[in-house]
Amino acid sequence: MTRAQTAVLWVAVVGLATGLPASLAVAAGWAAGRLVLPPIVLAVLLVLAFSGRKLRPVLLVLAATVAGLYAITVVAERLGPWLSSQPIAVGILVVNGAKLVPVALVALVLVVHRPRVEDSALRFGDPRAATGLRVAGRALDWRWTGTAVAVLLVGGPVLASAELLDADGLRAAARWLPVCALAALINSAAEELLFRHGVNAVAAPLLGRTALIALTTAYFGITHLNGTPGGLAGVLLGGGFGLVLAIAVAQTRGFCWNWPLHFVADLVIFSLGVALGG
Repeated sequence: MTRAQTAVLWVAVVGLATGLPASLAVAAGWAAGRLVLPPIVLAVLLVLAFSGRKLRPVLLVLAATVAGLYAITVVAERLGPWLSSQPIAVGILVVNGAKLVPVALVALVLVVHRPRVEDSALRFGDPRAATGLRVAGRALDWRWTGTAVAVLLVGGPVLASAELLDADGLRAAARWLPVCALAALINSAAEELLFRHGVNAVAAPLLGRTALIALTTAYFGITHLNGTPGGLAGVLLGGGFGLVLAIAVAQTRGFCWNWPLHFVADLVIFSLGVALGG
C-alpha cells in the first residue's frame, strides 16, 4: 500500500469506525451526536470504499459494522423505557444479542469478497501454539498463558468488587447466570468477528502481522471509550485486553483462545453487573 492508503486505512478504523466522533460529541455535551454522526461516518466510509478498489473490502467491513451498531443504538433508544423496566440480565442479553445484526452484515461482505481462511483465522487453530515467552528457561505455550489470563480475568474483577458484593447480589447473579452466559457467548463471538477476524480477513493481505495487531488493538480499545468501564480507563483496559486477544489470533491462527478468553471476561463482567445492580 502507498502511504496515503495506509493513512486512509488508519483514519477509517481509528477515527471513524470506532465511533470516536460520536463519543467526542457526547463528551462535549452534544448528546444528539450519538444519533446524528454515525450516518455521516457511514456515508464517508462508503464514499471511500467506492473510490478505490484496494481498500474497498476493509472499508465495506467497517461500514457494515457501523451500520449494524447504529441500528442497535436507534432501537435501544426507542426501547429505553422498556429495557430499564426489565431485570438487568434481560437488558444485557437484549443489547448484546442485538450484535448479531452487524455480524450478519459483515458476514455478507465477507461472503462476497471470499477472503482466505488463513487471513481471517476463522478456524479452531492450535491451542498449544508457542507464545515466545520463557519462564525459568522454559518455553510457555498458549495452554499456560491462556489459562493464566483466564484466571486473571476472573480473579481481578471479583477481588476488585469483593467489598461491594452481598448475599442478595450473589443470589441474583446465580439465578441469572444462564442468561448472562448466553449474552456472553453471543457478545464474545460477535465482537471477535467484528473487531478481529472480520478485519483480519480483509486487512491481512494489506498489512504485516505487527501492523495488523496494532490496528485491531486500537480499534477494539477505542470502541470501549463508552464501555464498562468507560473513558481513558476503558480504552486502556480494552486496548490491553484486545492486544492479548490479537496476539492469540496471530499465534494460534484460530479462535481457540481469543474467543474463550473473551467469553470468560464477558461472563464475569455481566454477572458482576447483575450482582452489583440487583
